[in-house]
Amino acid sequence: PAPRAQPRSAPRSPPRPMATSPKRGGARGSRGAEDTLGPDPAAKAEERIVQTFDYCAKRLLESPPPDNGDGVPLFLLQALCEQHPRYKAQAEYRRLQAEEVQLKNQLKKLEESRGVRGRRGHGAGEGAK
Repeated sequence: PAPRAQPRSAPRSPPRPMATSPKRGGARGSRGAEDTLGPDPAAKAEERIVQTFDYCAKRLLESPPPDNGDGVPLFLLQALCEQHPRYKAQAEYRRLQAEEVQLKNQLKKLEESRGVRGRRGHGAGEGAK
């Protein structure tokens, strides 16, 4: 009968994890901040955004889009696609096509400007034969 005289809850000590958890949690939190390796993910993402915007601005300054309403958004989409690995090849192809059209237009203008002079001289050469 003597062992039953003591209540079962009396030998228990107060729960230690509850009493020590704030202290351990604080130590873990401070250690975790110091133990992280590598750059801060937020800073890395911010740097990536800055690089992307810088590339888009550089592309806009290299060859400005037409002044119509859709020019700038489409041009920025093209510049963003040039940065993305999945769309890079397609964007490069579209960029080369646009450059080809631009070069053909320049060639046509040059031929027209020289053609006016050249046609006169060329026409006289044909008559001499």
